[in-house]
Amino acid sequence: MTDQASWNELSDALDFAVSRIEGDPDPLNDRELADGNLYVMRVLTAVTQSVTLTMDPDRPSFLTMLDGVRYVGAAGPDIDYDVAGVRPDALYRVSGVRGDATYVGITVYAGAGAGGASAVVASVDVDEIMNPNGTFSWEFSHPEAARVIVRQYFHDRVAQTRGTWSIDRVDAGVDDGSEVPTRRMGAAEMNARVSNAAKSLQWNAQLNQLWTPERRQFPNEFVRQSCDDIVAAIPNPDVVYSFTWWKMAEDEVVVVDFVPPATNYWALQLCDRWYQCFPDRRSNINNREAVANADGSVRIVISDGDPGVPNWLDTSGHRTGVMFFRWLHADIAEQPVCRVVKRSELGSLATP
Repeated sequence: MTDQASWNELSDALDFAVSRIEGDPDPLNDRELADGNLYVMRVLTAVTQSVTLTMDPDRPSFLTMLDGVRYVGAAGPDIDYDVAGVRPDALYRVSGVRGDATYVGITVYAGAGAGGASAVVASVDVDEIMNPNGTFSWEFSHPEAARVIVRQYFHDRVAQTRGTWSIDRVDAGVDDGSEVPTRRMGAAEMNARVSNAAKSLQWNAQLNQLWTPERRQFPNEFVRQSCDDIVAAIPNPDVVYSFTWWKMAEDEVVVVDFVPPATNYWALQLCDRWYQCFPDRRSNINNREAVANADGSVRIVISDGDPGVPNWLDTSGHRTGVMFFRWLHADIAEQPVCRVVKRSELGSLATP
């Protein structure tokens, strides 16, 4: 591929991303249009960052998803993501110090296909391999491996300490102590990076057409989703999801009632229609933050602004989007139930 061809591909992908915002099937108000364009810029920032940094599978290192782009692609406000590129059939070791996050998990994914990321090919909960002193080491190799992601879940980012780790290729002849020659990138590699950035931009722009788009016709109705159900979403195999599109009129709220399973972590995340969330707009609530009822059930209200109840998430002027629960190492007996009610009627609802 020539220089011009790869840049044309990126330009076409940007045009496509903007068209996905302006051509959304549901009407857009001014706030939604602005946030849609913000989404395109966030994704563009993420893919250009990946172009400028080297993800060498022979001498790998983790790239941390930074705050500016962490909240695209349904990434969670409670979650840190570290990503590294790997090579099929090569042997790698991830090692480090766990820290005191609520959960730390490592997942290896196969290469991306036309529908987004491919299947999970290996995974481990770090608690299963941790040494008494808090360190861990895990090796993996798979004929389809393409990237590895380390996730950390936090209940409280201020109080909990982030873990630290590194990744090394440990095949014979790679880490043998010999001097490594300086690696110089040529035009062909740079063109390939730009082309990959274009593909990533286009994939993110159509995530709401890859992650069970048929559910858009059934808003405010949760369904169970496993890792195998949503491979395009790059899911966590240690989590079961409850997912729905949400939809409401200007004078309405969505009330979500459920009985949580026994689990160390659950959270409900609210996103706009492009799977973008806004942590500064109260878009996530976890089991340490939520106030439970006397019988153990929980009610969360989805509202445009503070509805005057303890558990609520903010639509920030949006009228439709997606929301989903993460149930860590757990499955819910009955799916959460949604009700759309007038905002003025919220105070009269009986506690379940």
